[in-house]
Amino acid sequence: MISRETVVAALVGRLAETLPEARGAALQETDDLRQFAEFDSLGILETLVWLESEFDITIPDEDLDVENFQSVGRMADFVLTHR
Repeated sequence: MISRETVVAALVGRLAETLPEARGAALQETDDLRQFAEFDSLGILETLVWLESEFDITIPDEDLDVENFQSVGRMADFVLTHR
């Protein structure tokens, strides 16, 4: 079983790659990712596709709620719930 810390670390690493504004910042689990300009609808979609591939999950349409993906912590919880 994958740990929450592993999921968080993978997410922080991925977001540091895709969000230039996040590279210099110490991204926290509770930071609202909507504050980053690159985390727009395309950025969210790319992150969702990565989550599905990286953690071997399927994100059902009914779970496509921005609240589930607005922070690293919420995404980690989502991944662990759907594994």
